[in-house]
Amino acid sequence: MPDIEVRASAVQGLGIFATRQFHAGERIARIKVVREITPEAPIRGDLGERSDHCSHPDGKTVLVAFPERHVNHSCDPNAFEKFEREISYLVARRPIAKGDEVTIDYNINVTNGTAWPCGCGAKRCRGEVVGDFFRLPTEWQREYRPLLASWFVRRNRDRIEELDSGGAAKR
Repeated sequence: MPDIEVRASAVQGLGIFATRQFHAGERIARIKVVREITPEAPIRGDLGERSDHCSHPDGKTVLVAFPERHVNHSCDPNAFEKFEREISYLVARRPIAKGDEVTIDYNINVTNGTAWPCGCGAKRCRGEVVGDFFRLPTEWQREYRPLLASWFVRRNRDRIEELDSGGAAKR
């Protein structure tokens, strides 16, 4: 973990900060998973587990380990989660300077999620994390299209094809 550290964030609570410069396309950290959350193995609040420390890859719910669980949302993120089979990484979307907070857009690779107010502070902040890729403005969907996981594209094939053909993917 020498390349990132967790500390207080202006976005919310704790965040992940770069302890060195990252170039666009560079891996920042592997996202480690503690375990899959299932009805038989639910979130354990008594152990400090929280649902906001979970991710939802390919229809599963997984508890993300420290420190990656502290990556905050931004409506203009400098990083994204890249999936390679069963493993995912935080990857820089653009150069990240030493000391910058590493952020992702929580609306990528998700549908039918929960919406909540956003206070990320980005110039293009929409004021809401919508919880659904297809509820983002079409121009953002097109911007984020190369960042989508293959499992997300497969699960949403018709809507992605509509987006790729120039149609609005919103429903």
